[in-house]
Amino acid sequence: MSDDRRDSGPEAGAKGVAEGMKGKLKEAAGALTGNEEMKHEGAAQQEKADAEREVARKKAEAERARAEVAAREAEQRSHQD
Repeated sequence: MSDDRRDSGPEAGAKGVAEGMKGKLKEAAGALTGNEEMKHEGAAQQEKADAEREVARKKAEAERARAEVAAREAEQRSHQD
């Protein structure tokens, strides 16, 4: 399995969505059955999902910034010739 730190932005985002869905289901199941521990686990999973989606957003921002820098460097090189 891949290391979480190496997931791309879209992969981290997809994991966040899946984790959020699992958390909502777990929280709902806990509410329906009166299982407070399961409810809390579901809420914690949703918080993890939020964090994973934030990671995906930050990775996408970083990738855009890297692409921008590469484009500027290429433009500067073209003016040096």
